[in-house]
Amino acid sequence: MSKKTVILIAYALTTMFFLRSIYYQIFLEGTGGYGMIIVSALVMTFLLRLYLKERAKGANQTV
Repeated sequence: MSKKTVILIAYALTTMFFLRSIYYQIFLEGTGGYGMIIVSALVMTFLLRLYLKERAKGANQTV
C-alpha cells in the first residue's frame, strides 16, 4: 500500500470517530466529553495536511 492510501484510511477512521464523538455529545448527554472531539479534529487536520503534502509531492514528480 502506498503512503497516501494509508493516510486516507487513517483519515476515514478518524472521521468516523469524530462523528461518533459528536453523536455521543448530542444524543447521550455529554458522554465522552469535548476532549475527544478536539483530539479527533486535531488528528484529522494533521492527517489531511500530511495527505496534501504527499499529493503535492507526487504531482511534482510526474511533471
